[in-house]
Formats: sequence, structure tokens, C-alpha cells
Amino acid sequence: MAEERKFAGTSVSKAPSFSSLFKSLNIYVLVWFVLASMATLAFGYFVMEINFTSYSVWQLMKLLYSQFLVSALIMGIIVVYIHDKTQKNYPVQRVFPVLIWGRKLLVKMGPLLRQYLFLNDQEETPYSRITRNWIYESSLGVRNTIGFGSQIDMDKVGTTLIMPATFTNTKSKTGDKVGRAYKVVIGKHTGVEPVTMEHFVNISAMSFGALSYRAHAALNAGAKMAGIMHNTGEGSLAPCHEYGGADLIFQIGTAKYGIRDEEGNLNDDLLREKAEHPQVKMFEIKLAQGAKPGKGGMLLKEKITKEISEIRKIPMGKDAYSPARHKEFNDVAGLFDFIDHVRSVVKKPVGIKMVIGHTAEIEEVAKTLKEQPGRGPDYIVIDGGDGGTGAAPHVLSSYAGLPMKQAVAVADWAFKSQGIRDKIVIFASGKISTPIDVAVAMALGADAVYMARGFMLSLGCIQALECHTNACPTGIATQNKSLEKALDIEAAAKRIATYADVLYKETQMLAESCGYDHPNEITPDDIMVVTSPGHLDYLSELHGVSAYEASLERRKAQELGMTVGEMKMKEYN
Repeated sequence: MAEERKFAGTSVSKAPSFSSLFKSLNIYVLVWFVLASMATLAFGYFVMEINFTSYSVWQLMKLLYSQFLVSALIMGIIVVYIHDKTQKNYPVQRVFPVLIWGRKLLVKMGPLLRQYLFLNDQEETPYSRITRNWIYESSLGVRNTIGFGSQIDMDKVGTTLIMPATFTNTKSKTGDKVGRAYKVVIGKHTGVEPVTMEHFVNISAMSFGALSYRAHAALNAGAKMAGIMHNTGEGSLAPCHEYGGADLIFQIGTAKYGIRDEEGNLNDDLLREKAEHPQVKMFEIKLAQGAKPGKGGMLLKEKITKEISEIRKIPMGKDAYSPARHKEFNDVAGLFDFIDHVRSVVKKPVGIKMVIGHTAEIEEVAKTLKEQPGRGPDYIVIDGGDGGTGAAPHVLSSYAGLPMKQAVAVADWAFKSQGIRDKIVIFASGKISTPIDVAVAMALGADAVYMARGFMLSLGCIQALECHTNACPTGIATQNKSLEKALDIEAAAKRIATYADVLYKETQMLAESCGYDHPNEITPDDIMVVTSPGHLDYLSELHGVSAYEASLERRKAQELGMTVGEMKMKEYN
């Protein structure tokens, strides 16, 4: 029988519960307690010469309390020594019994000590303290201005700098005022009811199950206040998504949660039912996710409640895994057929979410879209390999897929090169949380952005890195009701709305400083990046160019039946 899975927690935040206490009552604890009690009684009888029949149990406990503590300490060391010498999982623990527990404590406390005491404001990952504090203050409506100068090292490689206009800067408003000229329409070319967005920031896909009811309810209520869209995630439509009345994007994952039959196939009747929901404005077919491309989503059994089981139409008591791929298609032609089918049922805009690896795939999507007008996706979400998730294999989360910047630039050029850029709306997704992140994504070709972790920080996330353990201390990424109670829906919703408004205002401020009406007009030549000390390059020169050149080289090498390296080595001969 498989051993019970143990989570590799990264901090010391755990939900207090009786079950945790019971799990700690193993054979070593029982032996320790028995030995300590026997040693205490022996000491009382032989050394203190106590007549046990003359005292009640409570009197004996009071009389021998200090002796029991000493016995417990001594016996505890002995039992731990025996445990450490006999266990076989950790060699160093057998060499240094008892002492090793000091190291274990430091390892456990390490993330907290580093986060709050030792790391500087720019060192933490995935989000630095500067970024987190900016989000916290912006969400609370606190004036997020700084004094004395920036803490950002403008000579550091990777630093992004926007180029303000001097004489053409006629768009900037006085004080805190900014313009609101942004407008993007989705679904103009496929005969469906179009959707108009007047805010370029939207809440990215996070499922009910990965996040708590209260977290989603607050996100939805905040989205309604801010006038932005809320993606349901692949876990289907839940009551928490209806809480605030915000417009929804229903995501269709590979498991078809909420719209599947008993075999896991797409059920058109259930799909049509979701399309008739007044809040659902668009549908999104998830091909892959930036944090785990090539792997389906997963929801740990610890997070599957009865409600989630009914919503997703999955059993309780075991982990829920989504397939790595949609069974309905395995190429672009099949994808377009599936999009057509979904759109014929829902009568609303249908998009896709994908991760870019080899650029030939997005180029084929663009080529097919040109050849078959009126078909294909109404929008495309380009999810960068630097995106986040509740639970993913480290190897995929850290090393697979193009990062957001390169991926968006590649996608933008793929459609521009086919002359159909105006026929598709591109969303950028992947570690976007500040106005400069939004400006960079839109300069590289995105029409709008998705954000997830930024909004989680706005809810109150402290970056405890416990999303995968069901022990999130802020009540956001958990189904533990005792932890979830910490999150006040109405207060959190106001923070979400305020954060979205600040993102709009300050990204618009950057656009106006360049002399533009809205961020969509920012070009990659309006932003420069430090590529080496004292040297800057335009954004247009960096992201996308290297990936596109690599794509051309790979295509040529494949024609020759070689790898790119082999082709280049042959050229030297």
C-alpha cells in the first residue's frame, strides 16, 4: 500500500487541529511517556520514600511534578537517541543523533528568519519585499509615494526603464488625474456577441479548490467594483464566483470539470447551461499553463470538499488530476474544429490559453487563422513559464516554457507577420503585478493582462509558500475553514478594487508620460533594459528576436535532418 503523502512545507505556518495532535502520538511518544512516568514513580518511591496510598492522584501529580519534568527530559533524550540511530531515511541523523534536531529547527525556521531579518528588500522571490509592500499599500488606498529616491539599482542588469517624452508629452494630467481612453473589443470577427473591456487588467484563472470560497468571493466582488473580468479557473463555476456579480470567463480545462459526463467527456448540455449564466461572458480553452506546461492541473484530495466534488463532478477521497492534453484534438486543425464546436454551443467569444515552446506552434495558429477567416480563437492568453500555481512539479514550474516577455513578443510577431494582428486579442500572463510589468507586457504586444498572484497579495497573501499544503495561514489558498475565517470578504473586495484602480491609474500615468492616450500605444522602443553595466538596449531588440532567430535556425536544421548545433558545426567545416 502506498505511503501517506507528506508535504514539504516551506514555513512553520500550519493549521492548529486535533488531527495533528493525534498523528504525533506514535510509538516513540508513547514509550517516552511510559518511561518518564515509571522513572518518576520509582524516584518518588525509592528516593523520596513516598507512601502512595496516603495521597490522591492529584496530590501525587503536584508532589512529583518537577521530578516528572526532569525524567521526561532525560527519557526524551534517550528515546530520541534510539529513534535517530535506528531510522534509515537520513544518514546524517544516525551519525549525529539528538543534535540533528537543532539543525532541523533552523531549517524549519529558516524561511521566516530570512524573510523578516536577513534578506534585503529586493532579494526575496518570487516577489520582493518592495513589490509586496507596494501592492499592500496600493490595495489599502495608502499613498504609495516614496521619499529620498528609488531603492531600485538602475545600473543592475535587467532593470527596466521607460523613456518619457519631453516636448510631445501633452497627455499628462495635473495631479493624480489620468485619462481613461482604453477600450478593447473581443469577438468582432466570429459572429458572436462581442465583449468590450474598458480595463486592461483582469483576474487570472484560479480555481475554487485551489483558493478558498472567501478568497474567490472577495475577488469577484472586487472585480465588480473595479469593472474587470474574473476567470473561474478550470475548476468550473462555483457559487463564490457569483458572489459579487462580476463578469466571468469560464475556463475549460482538459478534465472538463463541471461540464463533463461520467467518462470525462464534454457534455454539451452542461456547457450550454454555463453559457446561459448571465455573468459568463466568454469561454477559454486551456491548452497549457505556464507553471506546469505538459502537465495537467492537480487538486490534492485534502482540498476536495463535498461541495467541490459536486461542482467539479469528481469523487472525494483521492487527488484530482487533469489530463495533460485535450482528447478531442492533437493539432491546430483539430483545435479550430473544437473551438468551432464550443462556440456553436455557447454563442459567445471563445479563446485559448497556451504556453509557447517552439515558436512554430504559434506561427501555425496564426497561419491557419489567416487562411480560415471567421474561425479560430477570439483571443489568446499567452501564459509565461514564470507564472505561478497552487501546486506544480518543481522541474516544470522552474524550467519549462518561454517567459512571459519573450512569449508575448513571439506571439505578437506571429500574427503581425501574417497581417492579421487586428483579428486577435492577446492577453499576457505570468508574474505581472506592478504598473511597469503591465506597461512592458503591453509594449511587447499584449492588449490586456491577466494577474493572479498580485491579486492574492492584495487579498492578504504573505508569500508563505504554503499554497500546496492546504495550510495557507491567510485563509486564501486553503479549504481549512478555521483558516479561511481570517479573510473578511467585504474588506478584501475593497482592496481588490482599489488595487485594480491603482494599476490602471499608474500604468496610464506611464503611458501619458510617453505622450500617449493609453498603454496600448506604448511601443517596445519606448522601454529600455540594462543588459550590462552602463549599456541599455531597446525592449524591441531583446525579447522575441532571439526566440524568433532560434525558430528559423531550428526550422532550417530540421530540413537538413540535424540539430541546430550539428548544423552550425557543419557550417564551420
